[in-house]
Amino acid sequence: MAYAHMRLEHVGEKFLNLLMNQGLLKGASVCKLDFCEHCVKGKQTRVKFGTAIHDTNGILDYVYSDVWGPSKTTSLGGKNYFVTFVDDFSQRICVYTVKVKMKY
Repeated sequence: MAYAHMRLEHVGEKFLNLLMNQGLLKGASVCKLDFCEHCVKGKQTRVKFGTAIHDTNGILDYVYSDVWGPSKTTSLGGKNYFVTFVDDFSQRICVYTVKVKMKY
């Protein structure tokens, strides 16, 4: 039944029993579903960031940064990650490629 749960996009136990009673899940027997981490994570919601008020009077007063990767396609230099820096005042963006992502 756990296999059917995953194959049917993590449907609930009630719906699985309904399908089984209709004879649509051959070879499955009634059982209680185990704890499914994917179901719990799928039901979590993200908390939105509040609106921040910040004054930027010049270049490099406020800089956003993000790391993206790994990319499926490796660059010609053998790099799989991208680091971006965005200046809030000028909206200028700098993108750098890196081989590995450092964890702290």
